[in-house]
Amino acid sequence: MYPWHSRFHMGLIHFMAYPDAKTEEEILSTVKKVLIDEFFQAIEISAMVEKPVLEKIAKMCEIAKVELLIAAQPLILAKGLNLNSLKEENRKKAVEEIKNSIDKAYLTKAKAVALLSGKMVKEDQLEAAKKQLVKSLRELCQYSQQLSGQFNHSVGINLEIFDWSIDKKALIGPAPVAFEIASYVRSYHQNFGLTVDLSHQPLVFEDSFYTIQLLSPFITHVHIGNAVLKKDHPAYGDLHPRFGIDHGANDVEQLTYFLKSLEKTGYFDKKTATEKPVISFEIKPLPGEDPDLVVANAKRIFLSAYGNLLK
Repeated sequence: MYPWHSRFHMGLIHFMAYPDAKTEEEILSTVKKVLIDEFFQAIEISAMVEKPVLEKIAKMCEIAKVELLIAAQPLILAKGLNLNSLKEENRKKAVEEIKNSIDKAYLTKAKAVALLSGKMVKEDQLEAAKKQLVKSLRELCQYSQQLSGQFNHSVGINLEIFDWSIDKKALIGPAPVAFEIASYVRSYHQNFGLTVDLSHQPLVFEDSFYTIQLLSPFITHVHIGNAVLKKDHPAYGDLHPRFGIDHGANDVEQLTYFLKSLEKTGYFDKKTATEKPVISFEIKPLPGEDPDLVVANAKRIFLSAYGNLLK
């Protein structure tokens, strides 16, 4: 047993680690790789996977005793959905699409759905966009709460913090804006929380401890990975390359600092929608890189950083 098993669940974002897995056979075979690895106790699957395949994955997770989470970020990005659109018909469309992801979560007994906001807007539109986002998040939280009774469990809604000026250019976004939105939504809905991502910290130019300390009351989900800020680098932006890559922002030292920030603010002791708090690798091989080797890299880096946490 790994030393964190009693404290939190280590996860892997499947569609990032295995981006070339497109057919049912490829998806199921790569999911199996994760599920038979005792390093992992959670797996995040794209909401774009069809229901019949998701149901097979859910059964595999049940047998392996691994937590399943649904990731709606690929759906939002692929379809250009915008939960804070100032055009009401576009906002409603985004909400309805993500409701389908919540349906898939309940169907497969997944414990949480992760998503992201729409685009950052001009300063004179910021207040209106924040109101639209709050409206959307409240509708999604209410929808999940309504379904929880008939399925005998509750699906949490996790809003992930992305960059606001470099790549995805999302409204959430800067930690103070995330705090404002989360404070309001959580006051009405206990099934709402935030996802913080080490990969995005360099892209938002915020110190990890600052972000985690400010947002700690609302953090219910965590991603870890790397980022590159060198503009002519093939991994520049929000591409989640392997740890230790040339010009990468995150390695053992940065991951150790991030984990210590989570420790100091009590993340590992939180009650979350998942059985235990989840920390998932968000890593993606560059063209020509072997996904299994990139996963092995992440596991070694985490073992080193977690060892530093215990010192």
